Amino acid sequence: MPADRPRRFRRPRRPRPARWPAWWPAPGIRARAALAALLASALAFAVAAPLIGAAVRSRLDQVALERAWTAVENVSSKIPDAPDEQYQSISYAVVTEDGQWLRSANLTDPRDWTPTARLPPVGPEQYGNGNALRPGSDIITVRYPGNLAPNYKLAALGPRPYRFVRALTGSLTTDQLALYADGFRNGGLDRPNLPGQQLTVYVLVDPLTAEQTGGTVTRLLLQYAAPAASLFVALIAWLATGLALRPVESIRRQMAAVRDGAFHERVPVPRARDGVHRLARTTNDTLDRLQHALDEQRRLVADASHELRSPLAALRNSLEVPLAHPAAADWPGVVAGALTDTQRLQDLADDLLLLARVEQDTEQDTEQDTGRDAGPAGGRALVDLHDLIAEQLAERAHTDPELTFEGRIGAAVLPGREVLPARLVRNLLDNAVRHARHRVAVTLAVEDGRAVLTVEDDGPGIPAADRERVFERFVRLDAARDRDSGGAGLGLALVRTIAHRFGGTATAEPPDRLPGARLVVRLPQAGPPKAT
Repeated sequence: MPADRPRRFRRPRRPRPARWPAWWPAPGIRARAALAALLASALAFAVAAPLIGAAVRSRLDQVALERAWTAVENVSSKIPDAPDEQYQSISYAVVTEDGQWLRSANLTDPRDWTPTARLPPVGPEQYGNGNALRPGSDIITVRYPGNLAPNYKLAALGPRPYRFVRALTGSLTTDQLALYADGFRNGGLDRPNLPGQQLTVYVLVDPLTAEQTGGTVTRLLLQYAAPAASLFVALIAWLATGLALRPVESIRRQMAAVRDGAFHERVPVPRARDGVHRLARTTNDTLDRLQHALDEQRRLVADASHELRSPLAALRNSLEVPLAHPAAADWPGVVAGALTDTQRLQDLADDLLLLARVEQDTEQDTEQDTGRDAGPAGGRALVDLHDLIAEQLAERAHTDPELTFEGRIGAAVLPGREVLPARLVRNLLDNAVRHARHRVAVTLAVEDGRAVLTVEDDGPGIPAADRERVFERFVRLDAARDRDSGGAGLGLALVRTIAHRFGGTATAEPPDRLPGARLVVRLPQAGPPKAT
């Protein structure tokens, strides 16, 4: 490779996340809960078993120490006699001042051991105050080599320390020492005569019971109790998770029924205020909205079919009759009538499309219709409702000169573009012009941060029982049944839908200034209009 050629370094690949094998089914919620409980229980026992064993060992060590204290007191107080029968099984040794073993029981003679393993004699001056709780006695630790143990019952597993409790006897005479040494002055033992002195008594703090019991407890917990308890906990977790998931299974069955067309069904709501309860409530709310949307869709299709049938039939009839008698037909009149029917169909289709578009709960339509998009200057789009109403009132004065239009229009600004607010105002004015006899009054004011638009007329008015029904689709009251003058019944439905889309309301209220209908629309205001 040339020396001047740059060396390429490959970027290390990122490790792929671990995935469940495709050929093996992924564990369900119950299996994961049981496995988690099993692992948690096993970990708890793995931590607790040694601690429990250590606690048992510590307690038994304390018991062995207490027994050694009692034994050393008994042995030292009984010399030159033998200890009581209950202490004859202990491991002890009695040592003279020069380090000779005078007597021992269940304890290996350490005179051939290394000096570190010897039991040293102790004089009275070496005790000081001795043990604070037991004057004249104390505890020493002797480290034994790896191949030796102080007792034949203890396995020599390596160098380790052992504890001894030691105590001084009272002053003994030569005769007492000879008697205690089992007659060595009479030739029983080849030893010189011992002068009167104090002896040192050593009693082994037996670790065998504590170590065996502690190890047994730990082993039983790890080998038997831990697996059995872990499996039991996993089983309980499996069953408890199954019980907890029963409401979810009920929800699944009900949703399957809904999928088959039973949209009136609702999922059961459990009494417990938990996540499943919230899931059931949310599911029922969703089903309510779905059923409402389906009902509205069916009603819209049925009403639209009914409304389209009459103009289509009229259009067909107006064309079939002239075609049957072409010589006698007034073809300009036929074309004009067909054009009028076609215009009515187009207006109805436009209203249906606009109504459907406004009711869509999509983010795109929300931003486009409610003004959350940017205006031409990059700022927020606003609609001056004052100018919009004034413009349409001026237009109505030319198109409907037989009516008097009164306007009390304040300043109000709405967020959004002009398309939907203009349609809302136009539909309100269309409804008022259609029913008014002589006068139409329009009022725009601001109350509690909302723009309040009121349109009144001096027509027959709206009965109290129908003030809510007039905002439904294709609803025409008895006084406005004529299709030529009454419209398709979508105008006020569009008014309420647009108002709801802007976060407002549309209601029919009792008459106030004029005796006819009084329609009030309340819309949230964006703020005062910009000064020019």
